[in-house]
Amino acid sequence: MKIKIFTLIGITLLLSSCDCWISVNGKVVSSDTGKPISGAKIEMIDKNLTSTSDQNGNFSIGEMTGFCYSPKVRITYDNHKPFEIELESDSDFKNYKLKKESESVDFDEPFYPDPNNRNTFILSTQIEKYSGSFEIKSDSLIIYLDEKNPTKEIELIKRKLKNKNSG
Repeated sequence: MKIKIFTLIGITLLLSSCDCWISVNGKVVSSDTGKPISGAKIEMIDKNLTSTSDQNGNFSIGEMTGFCYSPKVRITYDNHKPFEIELESDSDFKNYKLKKESESVDFDEPFYPDPNNRNTFILSTQIEKYSGSFEIKSDSLIIYLDEKNPTKEIELIKRKLKNKNSG
């Protein structure tokens, strides 16, 4: 009888010691203006947990779980590129995996980086689908969301190419 009681107590202690608090705190900011974004949707992917950034862009999302895991977080806001990150950590290091994916954009007409050389032209370029800038401050993520504006990005790429060829 004593063996069954000790076994039951041992199993109970083992199961109760597996609790883990997963929490992600941060701030959502516009990469164009540097101002906080209020109302951005924050979600832990595959966990059915969502939150919203407050008027200062701050957010907190988390859960008490039986076992620790590396949370994947997605942040979305109207007319901005989404941001996705997976946070891995143990006692020795922290690792951040950003979701990156580009898409091809065709130009309406050929672009000549060097107007004096009509033999060299570009028909398309690649732009990122996801925002990719962030920093860590006091264990909080500062997420910079990029505006979703392919025309502006293409013009910036063309300007850089022209400057590169003129200098």
